[in-house]
Amino acid sequence: MALALRITGVIDELSRRVGIIAIWLVLFSSLVAAFNAVFRYSTDSILWLEQNVGGIGFFEFILTLYRNNSNTLSESQWYMFAGMVMLGGAWTLKVNEHVRVDLVYGSVSERTRTWIDLLGGLFFLLPICILMIYFTWPWFVDSWVTNEGSNNAGGLPRWPAKLMIPLGFALVGLQGIAEIIKCVLVFTHGYVREFAYEKPLQ
Repeated sequence: MALALRITGVIDELSRRVGIIAIWLVLFSSLVAAFNAVFRYSTDSILWLEQNVGGIGFFEFILTLYRNNSNTLSESQWYMFAGMVMLGGAWTLKVNEHVRVDLVYGSVSERTRTWIDLLGGLFFLLPICILMIYFTWPWFVDSWVTNEGSNNAGGLPRWPAKLMIPLGFALVGLQGIAEIIKCVLVFTHGYVREFAYEKPLQ
């Protein structure tokens, strides 16, 4: 049991650390979106300042810098969105906050829930993670090898966003293995899972 708990502890810690990255991406994405919106709708004001303050071309320089990199800013938002979704999935599974269709799960005993989690992990979660990694890894590798770039001027390379899919499913699969181990320990050693199911308020 000690070895199994050490394995699950390492996976849990990995999911926690990657989850922190996902949380920071939420903040960075929000800041970039806010900056992009403010700057885009204030270009008239910047041009007015340039015409009325003038002299050094500072405002024109800022405006040109923004125009040359606006696609980079826009694309970085959805790159970060991909990161927050795919990198946050494993931690969401670990803390039992994932979305489920709660037709039966909320009305059965904790032991039955553990059976559902165990069988669901073995026959649904892990197979879909393996399939998604299998189908999306070549897609990422092709993008990386060819150094696929954005169709937009000044855009970002595509492979980092494509990497998020197999990486995210690999992390969810790893956390799924940890949760399966915990379910087995419940039945064999009386282990109590840390994050119990909470019936949603409706």
